[in-house]
Amino acid sequence: MCKNVVGYFRSSSTSNVKGDSKTRQSVSVKNYSKKKGWKVKGEFYDVISGTTNILERKEFVKMLSYCEEHSIDTILFEGSDRLSRDLIVNETSYEYLSKLGYTLISVKNDKTFTETTPTGILVRQILSTISSFEKNNLVEKLRVSRERKSKKNKELGIISRSGNGKCGGRRKLTEINKDLSGLVLSYKKMKDIRTRKPLSNSKVSKLLLEDHNISICYKTIGKIIEDMEMEKRERRNRRRRKPPHNHINTSINTG
Repeated sequence: MCKNVVGYFRSSSTSNVKGDSKTRQSVSVKNYSKKKGWKVKGEFYDVISGTTNILERKEFVKMLSYCEEHSIDTILFEGSDRLSRDLIVNETSYEYLSKLGYTLISVKNDKTFTETTPTGILVRQILSTISSFEKNNLVEKLRVSRERKSKKNKELGIISRSGNGKCGGRRKLTEINKDLSGLVLSYKKMKDIRTRKPLSNSKVSKLLLEDHNISICYKTIGKIIEDMEMEKRERRNRRRRKPPHNHINTSINTG
């Protein structure tokens, strides 16, 4: 009789979603299952830190419910680090799931979870420790890289709303649509015929939709104006921070 199993996949950040992380994990699990003559009945994928408790992972909890409903007791992972890179989380999760009657299998090394001898437990803990070290090392490298990029961008005038150099995060609408800042500025220079005052943000929002088919709420218009003012201040500050040119004064002594 063909054995039914499920596959669990995890990526720690949304940046990996655009890559091949999920596909790679799925292929590894399916290839292993095919060799064993098993059938992968369900695949579950979380985009979450590996330090998060398994019962706080939406897809993991959904997977456990699915396994209970379909009488499945085997969970496949690409590697033990997909369960968690953290030693404590990995071990406590393993113990918890084992007591519930689940068999965990790492397709990279199918004895990682199943070996219960002292040596097997030691190997599993060492692998988890190495994964934890690799994660912490990567986090530190990314932190240094982000700080370097943030400093450089601040010098170039590319700043976030916090006033620091922009580094990652969601792109502003003005970064996506290069003409947006100019359009907002041009409308804000206009005056309302009735009140003789500058156009309100609500009116600017309405004109952007009518004239350019750009749908932006009045609150976002306010944010765009704040961004432009902040960038203007930053440009002014950068000019002030520039060191003065060194003028070499030469004098000719005549005797």
